[in-house]
Amino acid sequence: MPQATLKLKSNEALVALSERHPKTEFVVLGGWPTAGKLRVLIETSTISLPSLQKTLSALPRLTDVEIRHAADETVLFEVSTPTPAPHGAMAESGIVPSFPLRLENGWFVGDLTASQERLTAFRDELDAAEIEYQLIQISGRDGMSDELTARQQEVVELAIKHGYYESPRRCTLTDLAELLDVNKSVVSRILQRVEGHIITTYYSFC
Repeated sequence: MPQATLKLKSNEALVALSERHPKTEFVVLGGWPTAGKLRVLIETSTISLPSLQKTLSALPRLTDVEIRHAADETVLFEVSTPTPAPHGAMAESGIVPSFPLRLENGWFVGDLTASQERLTAFRDELDAAEIEYQLIQISGRDGMSDELTARQQEVVELAIKHGYYESPRRCTLTDLAELLDVNKSVVSRILQRVEGHIITTYYSFC
């Protein structure tokens, strides 16, 4: 089944926590809905407990903080946040979150594994909610790369590298055609042939 590694701006409350400590990696181990909010379990090992507590107390959208463990420079804590739009997008598309998720400098990074239809639905939900996201890696079932010619792989990899499949897009078909020194229609045909196999399948997240 196809898998996408995505980077996205998700939960605003946790993004604010991360942006207060841009060099700290937070690992979201799990999340579940409760009392109209989202309860999350987070671990970090690069920030002191007093510093973390000070930041948490300064962010009013992070509530019901509970320190579960603090020893050997590792802090494990639970906190409640407003339910973020990506969580709703996952519910609407039928995708179950895959934990753990990394939270680094305001960005969530994680993997999604689902059918083509559900990943496409998730992408549509993210676009509709105007959630910023990026595709940073794609993978799939064994032999997936064998389904593409070398030329198709070259064009797809170039499109990903230059942000054609980011939201918003950082390049156009015309830009890709110039980089490849071919007509725009050639690029369009190649991408149309492979999107059903790879690009549309792997959109999501994160």
